[in-house]
Amino acid sequence: MPKIKVNNVNLSYTFNGAPARDDNLCLVLVHGAGGRDQDWPQAWRSTDDLTRSLGLTPASHVADLDQYPIYSLDLPGHGQSEGKGCTSVDAYADAVEGFLEALDLQSAVVTGHSMGAAISLLVAVRQNKRLGGIILIGSASKLQVAPAILEGLQNDFENTVDSIIKFSWFKETGAFFKEKGRQRMLETGQDVIYGDYFACADFDLTDRLNQVEVPALMIASDNDRMVRQEQSLATAEAMNATYVVLEECGHFQHIEQTANCANAISEFLLQLQET
Repeated sequence: MPKIKVNNVNLSYTFNGAPARDDNLCLVLVHGAGGRDQDWPQAWRSTDDLTRSLGLTPASHVADLDQYPIYSLDLPGHGQSEGKGCTSVDAYADAVEGFLEALDLQSAVVTGHSMGAAISLLVAVRQNKRLGGIILIGSASKLQVAPAILEGLQNDFENTVDSIIKFSWFKETGAFFKEKGRQRMLETGQDVIYGDYFACADFDLTDRLNQVEVPALMIASDNDRMVRQEQSLATAEAMNATYVVLEECGHFQHIEQTANCANAISEFLLQLQET
């Protein structure tokens, strides 16, 4: 994976290899708490996805995303990035804005999941001039974290991670995805995970949504037990965002219903080209 220096820290990322577009539109994927770039579908992160060549990845899982450059970032202290994890969404937003600057990305559609969506929303509230739009998946203007989760991450780490995994996924989701999510969180480590959830607990942009000036897409789901559907809807309405709700889906919308998410994102990107 390539790395680029941002704020004196080498950050790791993947690039799908798609050529630059005349309109400069591109996607920047920002993972959630305790995550890494691998939390995003492989088919989105690489046009050379082996499963596609074997006929194992349906075209609908990619939609038209192959025509856009896609960058998937490991936040500081996560995955293969260097540095320490942060304890505020503001600090992570600094890293994402630095990433846009370092790669000189224009018209970037910053796409985040959960905490990553909170980061994306803050970058929009800051009115970063490199933004072409934002996509928020499984998130809202205020993220609620129970005090018991923060206490558990400090004092009973593995069992608390198990609880987070249990409530994050739709009950019918296969055990493979749940176990992969658990392994990645444990590998990320206690200090970083706690810092991420502390950052989420302190996040609230409800009174600043009128400062978002770029087009926005919100993808929510009916069985998301981490961020309630009504919270996502209220956030979307306050920003006049395009709103998509997925049925029989939990908190990891882009993994549980990859095709539906890809189609929603593709339609949103087409709308951006028409404006």
